Amino acid sequence: MIRVYHLYKNYLPTVMVLKDVSFAVNPGEFVFLTGPSGAGKTTLLRVLFAAEKPRSGQVLINGRNITSFSRRQIARVRRSIGVVFQDFKLIPYRTVFDNVALVLEIIGQPRNEIKKRVWKVLQLVGIEQQYNRLPPQLSGGEQQRVAIARALVNNPGIILADEPTGNLDFEITTEIMNIFNYVNSQGTTVMLATHNRLLLETFRRRVLHLSQGVLSAVEPEA
Repeated sequence: MIRVYHLYKNYLPTVMVLKDVSFAVNPGEFVFLTGPSGAGKTTLLRVLFAAEKPRSGQVLINGRNITSFSRRQIARVRRSIGVVFQDFKLIPYRTVFDNVALVLEIIGQPRNEIKKRVWKVLQLVGIEQQYNRLPPQLSGGEQQRVAIARALVNNPGIILADEPTGNLDFEITTEIMNIFNYVNSQGTTVMLATHNRLLLETFRRRVLHLSQGVLSAVEPEA
């Protein structure tokens, strides 16, 4: 599903953000990506969905090396990847429903299909009663549910989530994690970045550990 070989990434000539990173995530696996702030977690996720180009190395998604893809090819591969951003990236003047529907509108889905799929995913994440509200009217946990719904609405094979519970209390964190666990149980591959040790101890999964851009440890699932 995801294969990364000898990945290097820098923003300045002398500042290497990722250093010889190699790992594999199998289809249907749930993996935590952890490490302190500034370790390179967000950069690695951005490389995986082709928002950043690496300096060198290979990133294979479903067996295809995306590092040399054209913009059109990248747009196609992104349809198989759902991304949950740390800062939600919701459009403040569009309703919950319309924020989630936007993904399907961009790829040209029929309106009836959009309504059906958006409503289904809003129910899955427990936010259907707020479908007509604007993001600024929602709590942080509710906004995160909308962001997850948007990532799921196109039925992606892979979910990449960047600190999706970073600013939430543990009760809401557990509810959000239960959504990811359910999606994973249905066959979706999940890679979730976090620096929360309690999260790693509570939800036991394989852990990839980044430190100063180096994948320094791979902890087996407990």
